[in-house]
Amino acid sequence: MRVFAAIGAGGVIAALAFVSLLIGVLIHGMIILMAGKPIDAFLRKRGEEVYEPGSAE
Repeated sequence: MRVFAAIGAGGVIAALAFVSLLIGVLIHGMIILMAGKPIDAFLRKRGEEVYEPGSAE
């Protein structure tokens, strides 16, 4: 019975770690996608023109 208890406890801990990691990745991904313009402005080289979708002539 102790073996089954250890396997069950390990499974529960592994599931909690997996779900925590999954939620963390999803939340960080949503933050990065929503903050696209500020990140682009921060990483853009000085003097480089900003490309706006639909502005190509």
